[in-house]
Amino acid sequence: MTHRRLVLMVLVALCGLALGWLLAGLLVWIRPAQGAPAVAQDETEPLGPALASGVRCGRARWQQKTLTDPAAQTVNLSPLDSTVEDLIALPAPKSWTPDLPRQVTEFRAYRVPAVLVAFKLEPDSDIHLVLRGTSGATMIAEIPDPRCAHGSVVLPQLAQVRKAFLQRFGAPERFRWRRPLHGAVVVVTGILLFDDAHGQRGVAPNGVELHPVIGLN
Repeated sequence: MTHRRLVLMVLVALCGLALGWLLAGLLVWIRPAQGAPAVAQDETEPLGPALASGVRCGRARWQQKTLTDPAAQTVNLSPLDSTVEDLIALPAPKSWTPDLPRQVTEFRAYRVPAVLVAFKLEPDSDIHLVLRGTSGATMIAEIPDPRCAHGSVVLPQLAQVRKAFLQRFGAPERFRWRRPLHGAVVVVTGILLFDDAHGQRGVAPNGVELHPVIGLN
């Protein structure tokens, strides 16, 4: 075998190896992270009809989520101090349905310190917050669009907290999660609500949320 032919064979082998590495890298880049759903679970939630402004709002327990339900007037808005760990330990309703009325534990606001891990704009126009407690456990908090909360008993608070969030963290993106640099310590005040746990990012084991958020520090 001539020296020239040997060099040619080595070059062909190296090219094949480089091509294999490139294809493997592309597969890793395209494939979702291990344990992550291929499609965001929140994308499957039913929506209401579009408003005149073009905004889409939600349906499931939407009156409770925006404090426009008949029982909203009796919700105690003076917050109790709590933690992510305490709230995710609460017993969930025995059966969850999209028209579940306000539960006994959902008549109170809570104030929770946490790390804001990530946030995103949802199809129902909520800003979805992933909150992490001191143990590493997570739960969700949601900031509704005031245009989806006409008649809410906390409409001024919803408008104020949405504005404050956008000023501090910037506009959320619809199809990509944003993460505050090194996380951000926040104190979130919101009404306790049990939502359907269906694989949302940051969802608590019992589906508990602060929904709607009425204060952010």
